[in-house]
Amino acid sequence: MEDYYEGRSHFEPIVEDATSRGVSTTLVSLGDLGESKPLKDLDWGARQPQSELFAGTTQCHELASEYLGSFGIPYEVVGGNHDLEGIDEFATDKENIEAYLRIHNKPSPQFIREIADKTLLVGLGSTVFRDAKYTSHEVTIDDEQLAWFEDTVKKHPAEEGWKIFVFTHAPPIGSGLRVLQENHVVNGCCWLNHSGGASTRKFIELVRKYRCIKAWFSGHFHLGQDYQVRVPFPRGECMFGRRGLDHLTLQCCCCS
Repeated sequence: MEDYYEGRSHFEPIVEDATSRGVSTTLVSLGDLGESKPLKDLDWGARQPQSELFAGTTQCHELASEYLGSFGIPYEVVGGNHDLEGIDEFATDKENIEAYLRIHNKPSPQFIREIADKTLLVGLGSTVFRDAKYTSHEVTIDDEQLAWFEDTVKKHPAEEGWKIFVFTHAPPIGSGLRVLQENHVVNGCCWLNHSGGASTRKFIELVRKYRCIKAWFSGHFHLGQDYQVRVPFPRGECMFGRRGLDHLTLQCCCCS
């Protein structure tokens, strides 16, 4: 955890400055709260796995919750493709999701938070791993969330002054962000609902239709921050930002 504590020290002055000035501040994690590495020395009763994975387990989410809560400000998280990977602990996606939501005190995989006057943070989380049609690592936003998201942007028009900042683990297709051809593209887990047909295109269609969506932040690709194509404006008004080199990518949002 040394790197994470070092990273926190970089955020702390920003958070302290914002809170001292009474600025509304929220931390958003872009998901993948743990790595797919063996987790040893856990007592699983009769099951006793030999190489149980850390990602998606109760211990993974509890550690992540403790870390995210240590910033001293409210935090939100959107589920990534590894966050339901507790396959040795949980038999179903439903059980894994329930644990994830309970530990992070989330009522649903999505979130909405008004951080300033007519300024919303909106997040959508992946809900499928074991039940994936193709690859388990596709970041899947279910139909219920997608309908909720469309209803949300409809009800907060730009003409009335609303601004919406969106957070997902993977980006939507059409964002213009640089991708890993040899990994995410060929494996069908590059964009949101990569194999979802009409739902794959739905996200960028909503961006083009609703001008209230001002920025869309994502992680997933494990690319550094020195690439030119990491903050494109394919629509001319909505910015797409890729953040993060490793798991547990954070975004600090301060609005006065």
